[in-house]
Amino acid sequence: MPRRLFVAAAMMLSLIAGSARDARGQELTSPQLDQTLTLPANIFASMPTLSNAEQLPAQLPAAMRRSGPSAMMTSLYVSTATMQALDVHSTLKAFSTGAVEANPLMTGVTKNPAAFIALKAGVAASTIMAARQMAKHNKVAAVVTLVAVNSVYAMVVSHNYRVANSLR
Repeated sequence: MPRRLFVAAAMMLSLIAGSARDARGQELTSPQLDQTLTLPANIFASMPTLSNAEQLPAQLPAAMRRSGPSAMMTSLYVSTATMQALDVHSTLKAFSTGAVEANPLMTGVTKNPAAFIALKAGVAASTIMAARQMAKHNKVAAVVTLVAVNSVYAMVVSHNYRVANSLR
């Protein structure tokens, strides 16, 4: 049971960490900003207006352009890497208690911990890169794919920890 809580906490922490980046931009940094701001009624009278479309900038200024993935995608990327790391940890822990690899495709790789860690790092990186490419065309499909992949790995990690605890 504590392993399930750990996995759930790791996933929630990655979601919170991804959304914390956006929340920091909303914090007040000066006590003077807490005061109520009153604007004169004619403040908009002196603002310039656009008379035609040629006055619009060809590109948005760099400060106004959004760069990088959204907070949700970032949190899914972090949870994907976290699930791969937990899979490595849970698998190696199960091996230390006497478990054997049930997946015949992974039997040779899991005999060498360094190769196993490198393989899992590659799986995490390639999954994230594939999801980033997918998100460029269909963000919903990328989100659904990452949630599905992370859910399957959460079940694998939970199973590995259960096996490790039963063999102790």
